[in-house]
Amino acid sequence: MQWFSIRRQRGAPRITGFYTITGESLVVEVRWPGGGLVWNTPIAIHARRRGHTTRQPVVDMTRLAQVALTLLTIATIAQIGRKQREGSHA
Repeated sequence: MQWFSIRRQRGAPRITGFYTITGESLVVEVRWPGGGLVWNTPIAIHARRRGHTTRQPVVDMTRLAQVALTLLTIATIAQIGRKQREGSHA
């Protein structure tokens, strides 16, 4: 049994109008005896029309906001710590 894997996976194609749309996701799996964890996140949409396929990346705005908030929090904590150290040496 493979306990850890990361892979790209395509979903089932869907036909809408003149296009065939297929989603692509990143799949991370962690398995252990008796259970496991699976995490999926969309990474692209493939649109096919008349034999020509285009790939449109999916930008996860929620993830970008989470990363920005985390970095802002770390910077704020570092700034507060720096001010406290400066105040205690005076």
